Amino acid sequence: MITTPTAIDVHAHYLPRPLVEAARRGARRHGISFSRDERGVITYTLGGQSYDLAWPDPEETPSQRVARMDAARVGIQLVSMAPNMHAYDLESASAAGFALETNDDLAGLVEAHPDRFRGLAYLPLQDPQQAVEELARVMSGGDFVGAMVSTNINGMLWDEPSLFPVLSAAEELDALIFVHPARPMTRNIFPRHHLQNVIGLPTETTATVASLIFGGVLDRLPSLKICLAHGGGYSCFAIGRFDHAARVRHDAVASSPPSGYLRRFHYDSLTHSEPALRYILDTVGADRIVLGTDYPADMGVAAPVEWLESLTSLHSEERQLITGDNLRALLGERLPEKEAAS
Repeated sequence: MITTPTAIDVHAHYLPRPLVEAARRGARRHGISFSRDERGVITYTLGGQSYDLAWPDPEETPSQRVARMDAARVGIQLVSMAPNMHAYDLESASAAGFALETNDDLAGLVEAHPDRFRGLAYLPLQDPQQAVEELARVMSGGDFVGAMVSTNINGMLWDEPSLFPVLSAAEELDALIFVHPARPMTRNIFPRHHLQNVIGLPTETTATVASLIFGGVLDRLPSLKICLAHGGGYSCFAIGRFDHAARVRHDAVASSPPSGYLRRFHYDSLTHSEPALRYILDTVGADRIVLGTDYPADMGVAAPVEWLESLTSLHSEERQLITGDNLRALLGERLPEKEAAS
């Protein structure tokens, strides 16, 4: 018997197979036009704007994915749809069908290898009521542990009153909310050098953290489970500025110092920097950091466990917490058993 690796990756993406097939045929689906250019890159057009989805292997099978996980020493992935396919500008009628098809396809991936995958659902957040209904639907079974949401929904941050029912439902359903930038507002500010990703994405996540703190959302939902991609952006590094603003600004009010809220979040380990990861860990505690790879993006880390083992400032107990124990404590029985065999 071969025992699978035990590391659990909170931050892994995939392409829904029906959409890959639509791109292969140059078809229109759910109001989105899909195609593949001469390089084989999937493109899609929505609302007059076209987007490239550069993906290493659009035709990846579940078995191929498992083999790549084994090579990276990752036992379980929490899988979410590719961020730039989060189509929050679809009409509500199309958005519901898009979410349903996407999540059903993701459930199929989980069911093909139930010992290796769990899903983070895609929600049609342009219609919060539909999003609540879809979250309840997917959480009624065992394939999903929560949902991935963008840092902004058509420009709205997460202290927007219309979005509160989604987070309230997540708390009630004990669903993990994985916050990841998708369609970032900064994409038009940084047109060159991939800065919309390098600088823009961490900025977006930092804005989300600020909105949840200063907007009083965390006070209203004390049991809400939130994990932040990319080490939480600049949140831990900028928290002193948050605290100062709360002391001196009438428009930056929090019921207690913002720094006291940092342990309300979990943070993935995707910092690309040992000093940065060490600082976050020392700021929020080793029990709040979880493994994140951004599989299969080029801005991810291909050998995450090996990278963590190379960090001399981490103790073995801290590595164990990051690679799996923290997510098991957070999600409990929603995850496959620890010593699943393949």
